[in-house]
Amino acid sequence: MPTYLARITVSPVLDADERLGMGEALGAHEDHEESEGRVTFEVLGEAPDLTTASSAAYEHAAGLLDGYLFEVDVSAVP
Repeated sequence: MPTYLARITVSPVLDADERLGMGEALGAHEDHEESEGRVTFEVLGEAPDLTTASSAAYEHAAGLLDGYLFEVDVSAVP
């Protein structure tokens, strides 16, 4: 199966403990602080195609980030 990278951007992330907990819950291998309290978490996964990967990444984030504003951007990893 192809590998994908989901970039899940959350706002606002209020403190370091919250950021750490979100990263662990999402299974992020890396995170980046953006402007205005936004944090982007990078999550790797596998799916048969990009449409399935996008849907799975969004559902994963929605299940864990209830009450937060978030965006999900998924791309294939060569």
